[in-house]
Amino acid sequence: MSFFRKTLDRVNALAEYAVCALLAVMVVVVFLQVIFRFIIRSSLPWSEELSRYVMVWIVFLGASIGIKRKSHIGVEAVVAMLPDSMRRWTAILVNALCCVFFVFMVHYGRMILRVVSSQLSPAMEISMAIPYSAVFVGGTLMFVHCFFQMVELMVEALSGRAVKSA
Repeated sequence: MSFFRKTLDRVNALAEYAVCALLAVMVVVVFLQVIFRFIIRSSLPWSEELSRYVMVWIVFLGASIGIKRKSHIGVEAVVAMLPDSMRRWTAILVNALCCVFFVFMVHYGRMILRVVSSQLSPAMEISMAIPYSAVFVGGTLMFVHCFFQMVELMVEALSGRAVKSA
């Protein structure tokens, strides 16, 4: 288990660095667009498109980071009223349902990649598979993190240990 945890920690660290780098790219591109548009009076035709695609990647990678850190919002009012054993199994059920959703997300993300792989973006003329692959990559990372957390919860539930809160 610790090998997988260390591997997922490394993957998550890589995703965090990627999000930071992409955010820096987006800030620079938008800043340059403002400079070009209002000072030089000539806009960059590719800046809006690049910043949009970078934002898509930031969202999906950021969502996977949130899954790993257990920092997504959740309603705990009902769960807090349950006894400990029910809490454990409720957490497992929630993770299982999330995993099912992420499987659909990965599946349809892969299907859409087949459709858009031959299309080019209007301004930058790059393959549309690049921005759309964020759905596939982000969904895969979210599934892996969520599945690993579900397995940890099952081990805790079967061994009788308390569920760790986020």
